[in-house]
Amino acid sequence: MTKAELNQNELKALRRLAEPIIQSSDYQPSSSLLSSSHIGEAVSSMPVPETPSAGVLVKIAYAGSCYTEGKSRSRRFTPQFPGDEVAGTIHDIGNDLPNCNYTVGDKVIIVPEPDSVGTGYAEYIPIEDTTRVIQIPNSVPLEVAAMLPGGALKAYAAVTCARPHVEKLRKVKSCVNVLVVGAGGLGLWTIKLAKYLMGRDNSSVRVFVADNSIDRLLTAQDHGCYDIIHWNEEDHEQYIIERTLDSCRGGVDVIIDFIGSNRCMQRALKVLNRVSVLSEGLILVGGNSTSETSISLNALAAKQQSIVGIPQGNLNQLIELLNAVADNELEIPQYKVFPVEDANQVFEDLCENRLTGRAIFKFGSQSSTHVVDNH
Repeated sequence: MTKAELNQNELKALRRLAEPIIQSSDYQPSSSLLSSSHIGEAVSSMPVPETPSAGVLVKIAYAGSCYTEGKSRSRRFTPQFPGDEVAGTIHDIGNDLPNCNYTVGDKVIIVPEPDSVGTGYAEYIPIEDTTRVIQIPNSVPLEVAAMLPGGALKAYAAVTCARPHVEKLRKVKSCVNVLVVGAGGLGLWTIKLAKYLMGRDNSSVRVFVADNSIDRLLTAQDHGCYDIIHWNEEDHEQYIIERTLDSCRGGVDVIIDFIGSNRCMQRALKVLNRVSVLSEGLILVGGNSTSETSISLNALAAKQQSIVGIPQGNLNQLIELLNAVADNELEIPQYKVFPVEDANQVFEDLCENRLTGRAIFKFGSQSSTHVVDNH
């Protein structure tokens, strides 16, 4: 059987990524994945998984820097490997796969399964259900394709869910204000997708972005949002609310919340408009937070406000995304590619807000860091 070779230091460090990362003053920097004293150590082997008889074996080329957040967004998150953003090539094909349209070397993305995104570091993924393996055109770079099944698809589902509500409001309002909470990767995708799905020159829809990080907000501004709002958690709550309402003149009609913390939700309910009998104020909630909040149902009814969970997105939407990228109709947010050996440092930089935009890991010995900025 063919072997994939990784040194002991790399294996040990990547396994440690399953441990929670602590942010802010509690963060304890980890050692580098490949310290100079360990380069040249004896190489160990990771066996290549068996190819499912009626499936395929995919060799990972790129994977997004995916993670889950704890109850306090500012305190802790846990990296996920391989995550829900994986692109690679067909390495092997099962002998019993009927009506096979795959060939070895095909570029593909993998539609993730919830129970497989955090199973640990791997270089090969066996896929029994080939409907989860989507071939991609040669015009789409693998590192871009990797982002599509995860953050891009979630943002696409959010904007698609918001669009009918926005269109309804445009019939009764001259301008609809959409507030995106969170200027990370999901927020950046949402800015680009709002332009793609609602019209690039549509002055009747204004997209605002709120975040507690100035650096992320400046990145969002570079991506073309109408305005940014600094939600500095050190400020008094009423001051943040008043500043938000002042920025979004005319109030906020639709909120897409990728943070989902208790404080963000309570704040969103206070800045969301009471609309008209024709349409209610809408909050779409998603993201990786596991925090809980209490909401008065009577207040929601009285203010004609609705809270809806952001759908995960479906296969048809993923195909639409892929086609939009392949046809150069959808702008790609800023991203950076890092060798997977630098994963610990990348996650630390994400924790400390030293890294904005998306981080993509490249697998293989020829990895190199590069930046792509399409705005």
